[in-house]
Amino acid sequence: MDESGLVRTDLGLFLELNAVDASLPSYRRLFLALRRSILSRRIEGGTRLPSTRALSASLGISRNTVKSAYELLQAEGYLLSRRGAGCYVAELPEAKSLAADPVVINQPVKLPTASAINRAPGLLQPAVPALDHFPYRRWQRALQSGVTSVGLLAGDPQGDPRLRREIVRWLGAQRGMQVDPDQVLITSGSQQGIFLVADQLVKAGDRVLLERPGFQGTERVFDAAGARVGHFYQHELETVDRLGPARLLLLTPSRNFPLGHTLAADRRLALLNWARQNRAWLIEDDYDSEFSAGPALSAMFSLDASQQVIYAGTFSRTMFPGLRLGYLVLPVSLVTQFREARRIVDGGLSVTPQMALAEFMACGDYSRHLKRMKRLYLQRRQMLEEMLGQSSLAHLPVIGAGGGMHLCLQVPTGCDDRQLVAELDRVGVCARAISQYDPKQGAGLVLGFAAQDRDAMARGVAILERIVSAALAQLD
Repeated sequence: MDESGLVRTDLGLFLELNAVDASLPSYRRLFLALRRSILSRRIEGGTRLPSTRALSASLGISRNTVKSAYELLQAEGYLLSRRGAGCYVAELPEAKSLAADPVVINQPVKLPTASAINRAPGLLQPAVPALDHFPYRRWQRALQSGVTSVGLLAGDPQGDPRLRREIVRWLGAQRGMQVDPDQVLITSGSQQGIFLVADQLVKAGDRVLLERPGFQGTERVFDAAGARVGHFYQHELETVDRLGPARLLLLTPSRNFPLGHTLAADRRLALLNWARQNRAWLIEDDYDSEFSAGPALSAMFSLDASQQVIYAGTFSRTMFPGLRLGYLVLPVSLVTQFREARRIVDGGLSVTPQMALAEFMACGDYSRHLKRMKRLYLQRRQMLEEMLGQSSLAHLPVIGAGGGMHLCLQVPTGCDDRQLVAELDRVGVCARAISQYDPKQGAGLVLGFAAQDRDAMARGVAILERIVSAALAQLD
């Protein structure tokens, strides 16, 4: 190589334009090829590059393309321009990790298709509300009320004040909770609420106790926080002393997920005493108590005189999953800390859907909707139980305390419920395996009924009967 500079044919040999993504503009491809050669030191620092006219002629491209590439290299510090002497490669520190340019595309990245992300609920899929009975027109009216000049501005990071007042009013009437709206923090679903709790209250190495069986997403949150995760079972809470010290304990006392069991009052009080003695936080995850059989139970939060319970609620099941709104009810001592954390995380949520939900609650539409859904879900649960009872699966026990949006069907020991779920999924039945929530719980299937009308439910049960019966036959 001529140290005084590269002639146009020399540089042409160094450039591998075909190795650069052909979909990029010509100047960008030339820029990337030159940058790779500079970073790999195939073109050394201090080397003078050919003129734009000479290189364009050598490569058979326009002079403007070469000029644009040179200007971009100069703007990023790879070239230095000397008046009257041309462009020279800058003296750069060695960067071996950059020698292989990451922009070269060998295989396109496969992203989920829109249909895969937004596909309709499968047969017997849990956690999906009855969208066929959702009051769309009333919700549209509430949305229109939120499209105001105020609704188009950024709002309070803690959440829309009116929505927080409506949540407090609802919790007071339904869950026996006497709190101030300032204790409510609006989140994008309960998962973000649990994440904020882990981020603010748990340090790496802290011991955290989670209920078994339980939602896997919760465990992933605390694993990511570096916590030492332990587990407990509701039936073992007869002796809370065995829990030992911990920083935090999370449970679903009103309706265990997914079995639906309720924690007795004496065990709730024992846990509150344990939390006070161990200076621990209790997280009360109340994911669907609105649909429990019978009247709603009082929240553990309402029994807490020591202000050590954090209540997590969500609208994903009472309204619809795409709303992405939930909330935390915090002890007074945590309000400022969590408000500031929320300001850092995302600055607050979109105002318009919050204002719409506040209006939907204030005018009584939310309460009326839930009353209708509770009746409907009880009917659909009974319908599913009757269909199962009339099938060849009638001998399999149904687990659960009634109500809710799903039931659990126990299958014999030795039956691989995860394999069953995989086979069912291939034919459109979206059940869940009980063992994925707790390997020690035994085998079973979580079957949703809330989103299914009679015809859809019948199709689901027919497929379920065929797949499960075949699996049971192999056990004989």
